[in-house]
This record gives sequence, C-alpha cells and structure tokens, in this order.
Amino acid sequence: MKPRTTAATFALAAALGLGLSAPARAQAPDPCSVFLCMSSMTGFGTPSPECAAPIATFHAIQVWSPAFNPPATAAARRVYLTTCPGATAPNQAILEAIIAKWGYRP
Repeated sequence: MKPRTTAATFALAAALGLGLSAPARAQAPDPCSVFLCMSSMTGFGTPSPECAAPIATFHAIQVWSPAFNPPATAAARRVYLTTCPGATAPNQAILEAIIAKWGYRP
C-alpha cells in the first residue's frame, strides 16, 4: 500500500474506534410518545414493548411536599402530557382518561 493510503486507513480506523468507545446517552422519551403509550395503557390501543421507557417516564413524575402529593402529581403529569401538541383539543378525552386512571398513582 502507498503511504497515503496506509495513513488514511489508520485515520479511519482510529476515528471508528473512538466513535465506538464513546459512551452512549439515552434520551428521555418525548411527551408525545408518553401520551401514546399511556393512552394504550388506558384502553385506547395495545401497549408495545417499546412503551416501557415512556411509561416509566410518566410514573417518574411525582410531587412530594414532604409526603407524596397526589393532586399535585396529577397536575404535573397533566402539564407534561399537554406539551405534546396531539394531547390537546382533539384528544382531550383521552388525556382526561389517562389522568383519571394513572394520574394519582406514585
């Protein structure tokens, strides 16, 4: 191999090796995926295995002051879900069903 080709090969291998060793960062589920998964848990569809993280995100929203505060938790969960544009007017009944069934549980 020519020196230029060898250097390019080593540079490419080093770049790929560094990319593989970089830590992977998980992203939090967006509010729309949380809304879709929680609506399927509420009876508006069938939950898929990919819903585990969005459902955990929903249940992680809790308000403690100093004890668990169910009404404040429900309000915080409602606010989070309404940041998804699809959770507003046309799907308001689904949002209310989610909060009624799952909003107060820690």
